Amino acid sequence: MSTRKCIILLSIDGVPYSLLSRLVEAGQLPNFARLAEKVGLRQMDSVHPTVSSVAWTSYLTGKQPGKHGIYGFVERKPRTYEISIPRSTSLTAKTIWEILSEVGMRVFGMNVPVTYPPRQVNGILISGFLCPTVEKVAYPLQISEYLKSIDYQIDSDPMLARESKDRMLPNIHKTLDSRMEAMFHFLAQEQWDYFHTHIMATDRINHFLIEEYEQSSGKHAKEFVRFYQKVDSYLGKLMDIVGPECSLVVMSDHGFCPIISEVQLSHYLVERGWTVPAGSSSRGPLDIDPAKSRAYTLIPGRVFVNVKGREPAGIVPPEEFEQVREELTRDLLALRAPNGDQVIKQVFKREELYWGSDSHGPEPDMPLDRLLSTETTFGRAADLVAIPFDGYDLKMGLAASQTFVKTELEGMHTYHDAMIMAQGVELPKERFSIVNLARCMFRALAVEPPADLD
Repeated sequence: MSTRKCIILLSIDGVPYSLLSRLVEAGQLPNFARLAEKVGLRQMDSVHPTVSSVAWTSYLTGKQPGKHGIYGFVERKPRTYEISIPRSTSLTAKTIWEILSEVGMRVFGMNVPVTYPPRQVNGILISGFLCPTVEKVAYPLQISEYLKSIDYQIDSDPMLARESKDRMLPNIHKTLDSRMEAMFHFLAQEQWDYFHTHIMATDRINHFLIEEYEQSSGKHAKEFVRFYQKVDSYLGKLMDIVGPECSLVVMSDHGFCPIISEVQLSHYLVERGWTVPAGSSSRGPLDIDPAKSRAYTLIPGRVFVNVKGREPAGIVPPEEFEQVREELTRDLLALRAPNGDQVIKQVFKREELYWGSDSHGPEPDMPLDRLLSTETTFGRAADLVAIPFDGYDLKMGLAASQTFVKTELEGMHTYHDAMIMAQGVELPKERFSIVNLARCMFRALAVEPPADLD
């Protein structure tokens, strides 16, 4: 085999450092333990908002959302009150696959969020859960023929979990098994320079079973552990076939914790007089009366001021924008759960979290005209981003009848508890975020990192 540098990356969505540590210490994941003993298990931060589509795009581009343009699972269309679901065509930055392709490296990617439709690369790119059919999932197109032959599953069905957790479990096992079969098939095809496979099912099982696991006595607690043990067995097989010339990285994008309550933030803004629904039959998240609404929200915790001249029917004069943001922030921080808990931990202004392609960091004193412009990627960000305390899962809920609800969902994403194990890739010595990792990958491959990485 060639002695050239290469990276094999297995990303496991939403696996918390704290959970993995406990399972390893309990002796339930021998292969994770084997890798952790070699290279250590590190905790890292995610991104705000803590959403898989935002986090993985930030990793793939090495940039925060102000440069790559993905701020959540849904976005508002500029100058409208309509929403869209961001896809790879929404990206305003190149991915690690594309940058490595440009220098002649062979790359592979499978199932990573926000990769549909798959972009052209020097290798193979199999997109993720937004793809409607296996026929459309891959670049080049003929890869789909192999995927169909193994009954490849693009994603598990989250609706099954809402109907029956017993029905969910066989589905996520089948999804994992077909993903791993494809991974080992393609890994054996050639010497890849950068090979990245993503497991989404860990996020799914955490959303619907983590509370039962934490309670130990839950009906599906043992099944939760058995699923992680299956992932562990696949990791062991991968470790056994990766040669010494390749770096091996295993990482997640965010943590998880049990949900105390879902929080219908739009309903709260209606109660506080910020948002007025369009009518008694309103159902869409932005089905508001713009002539009466001063602000509105999108999942998770992204709040927009209905600014005159920016929104199509905005009513807040630009000169009152900052005052309105301050008042909104006070109301958000004042939100209390029925048990008295403070729900919102922190509220960021857009310019405190994000920056555009012409900047190198936050600009808290950004001029108002730049702040309100929608002509840039940065300009599409929310005006405020509310960060909840762990346990309070921010939703939209414009048509909800109450602010606090409990549903079939058991787990929510957390910012501070992502994990990584990296063999052959030098990580930052101090605390770091998933945004910082692309630079580490480029250096491990002896490729000069792009100058505009964050």
